[in-house]
Amino acid sequence: MKMNRKVWFIIVFVFAQATFATAQQNQEIKKEKIGLVLSGGGAKGLAHIGTLKVIDSLGIKVDYIAGTSMGAIVGSLYASGYTGKQLDSIFKTINFDDIISDDIPRESKTYFERKENERYGVTLPFKNFKIQVPNSLSKGQNIYNLLSRLLSHVKDVNDFSELPIPFFCIATDVETGEGVKLDNGYLPRAVNASGALPSLFAPVEIGNRLFIDGGVTDNYPVEKLRAMGMDIIIGVDVQDELKDRDHLNGAFDILTQISNYRTISAMTNKKPLTDIYIDPDIEKYSVISFDAGQQIIKEGEMAAFKKLDELKALVKIDYQRPNLSAISSDSLYVVQVYINGNENYSRAYINGRFKLETPGNVAYTDIRDGINNLQATNNFSKINYEIINTPDGALLEIGVIETTVRNFLKLGVHYDELLRSAALVNLTRKNVLFDSDAASADVILGDNVRYNFDYYIDKGKYWSIGMHSEFIQYEKQIDARFVEQVAEIEINVNTIDLDYNDWTQQLYLQTKLGNEFNFTVGLEHKSLRLFTETLSTNISEDSRTIFENSTYSSLYTKVLYDTYDNLFFPSSGWKIDGDFHLYVYNSGIENNFQEFSLAQVSIGHAKSFGNLSLRGDFLLGLPIGNPGNSSFDFFLGGYGARRINNILPFYGYDFVSLSGNTVIRGLVEIDYEIFKNNHIILSTNSVKIEDYLFEKSDWISTDGFTGYAIGYGLETFLGPLELKYSFSPDQKQGEFYVNLGFQF
Repeated sequence: MKMNRKVWFIIVFVFAQATFATAQQNQEIKKEKIGLVLSGGGAKGLAHIGTLKVIDSLGIKVDYIAGTSMGAIVGSLYASGYTGKQLDSIFKTINFDDIISDDIPRESKTYFERKENERYGVTLPFKNFKIQVPNSLSKGQNIYNLLSRLLSHVKDVNDFSELPIPFFCIATDVETGEGVKLDNGYLPRAVNASGALPSLFAPVEIGNRLFIDGGVTDNYPVEKLRAMGMDIIIGVDVQDELKDRDHLNGAFDILTQISNYRTISAMTNKKPLTDIYIDPDIEKYSVISFDAGQQIIKEGEMAAFKKLDELKALVKIDYQRPNLSAISSDSLYVVQVYINGNENYSRAYINGRFKLETPGNVAYTDIRDGINNLQATNNFSKINYEIINTPDGALLEIGVIETTVRNFLKLGVHYDELLRSAALVNLTRKNVLFDSDAASADVILGDNVRYNFDYYIDKGKYWSIGMHSEFIQYEKQIDARFVEQVAEIEINVNTIDLDYNDWTQQLYLQTKLGNEFNFTVGLEHKSLRLFTETLSTNISEDSRTIFENSTYSSLYTKVLYDTYDNLFFPSSGWKIDGDFHLYVYNSGIENNFQEFSLAQVSIGHAKSFGNLSLRGDFLLGLPIGNPGNSSFDFFLGGYGARRINNILPFYGYDFVSLSGNTVIRGLVEIDYEIFKNNHIILSTNSVKIEDYLFEKSDWISTDGFTGYAIGYGLETFLGPLELKYSFSPDQKQGEFYVNLGFQF
């Protein structure tokens, strides 16, 4: 019995010691703090997401995160509560071309701004008669907007150690060259600063300091993370290796190589400080290989699996990273908008462009659209915003940095079969007389000398004021029926060389009806001179036969609704363009002149089905009253030239081949984008065109005209390049059209 007691005592004692040792060991494991450091590397940083997916699947609890550049972007999102799988899903939906660039949707631009942006191929700011080279290719505004939306659920966290996982990132003070740890403030702005890659993204101002990419000074901040008390550090390194001469294929590669000298050298000391070093095999990708994002994420997973045994040793009991239930809210209640940083542009002007009604619920998409509206003005070099919660609702604080450049040199080229070759030189100056005005002057040199002048005072949501002046001149061999129609004379030749001159002045008021319809009312003064030197008749003057030499005055109104995503190759949206002119004066027939009107409306729609887009357009135009002559008739034919009065494109017929004062035209196109920015387009159009068509009882059965076209289109920075072959069953031969560059 005594022996049994001794045995039991020994067993209990041993078991207690073992239990105590095990508990102590588990306690020691639990006390170990795990840090995660994520390096910069541009698109290669997407590999971080793959590694995070593996870390989550194993149940490893990360206690602190440090990141630089792309590592800061991914790290901040993970620290805010997203899981690796959620980040994978988010990044699948992102169009990185749109995020990286400064491209602004067409709907964010006023119609004046669209005309300015869709006419010029190159824009060069200049100051004190010196061209100003931009400090970056992109302002980084779209990245900031994305981060603000994705991190909206932690917008109240100013101390990054209070995030679900404590976090800091590294940025570089561009003035001192100092690497700075950012661990407090507005999280999206700090992360934006850490990823402001020099020359690609503009520097980010925080407080009184200007920051660029943290990778310039510390692309793998393992020492700073260790200093936060971390016992074990997992490091994911996506930095470039040095390339040989065969792989240095451009200036960007060389600049990246120079930057890599320091980072690769620094890794000699940094790598030993990492307990579990994960090095994805992404050598074949570059810092801009965002199109290969899913492959890069997969490489991050595979690299983590190679360290599976080491990672499993860090697994803590009963831990599973929870999904972030509210990835980002759709809207918030905004009580007031504050604006700071503005000097030349009034609060009313900025509020007018931002278009937020407060107090009230505001969607994050509305904030994004408001930022785009301000960006579209090109009056601001950077627009920051913060959302500050109060007991009554959110305050939206918008900080703007106004651009100091007021002058711009803009260039463009164009070629078509009517106006022929042309080179465009434009000078634009902003803030000429008022803070929100702009003056723009075009000089167009080529086969036909022309000019445009515009002055516009942008009053935001109020009535804006504009002036427009232009001179258009061209010479074209056309069918002699045009002369018989306009001048009402009979001639005995098939073709003539027409010299067409139009000098137009307009003064107008412009505003928006609702949020989409652009409404314009104005006065127009137009001088038309049409003549030829081909004929010699009794009405000739200085060897010229003059068909029209008159000045017209009119009142006009226009309504425009345009949600097309692309002016030249739209794949979605509507376009409704209505125009009404009341002509009250004609210098050519002062005594017998009678007022008359011209009304027209076109309705277009585009819809995409993957790479295939369908487009349709319907045009109706007719006179009200008796125009007295045919100068404002509709003349159809040709393709590629900008619109001049009522001279309209029509496939299958040459320029100015069909005419009449009443027109019904329909167009249907199939556009297949064979690969990015390359289009194969099939077109068909038909028209009924005749004088006073609707006054005829049988106008529905009146014969019409039909034409077809097949073409190739390429989107370039100079504008579209289009090659088209068109034909008609009623014509003996087809027409071949070449169109290059924006229309002007």
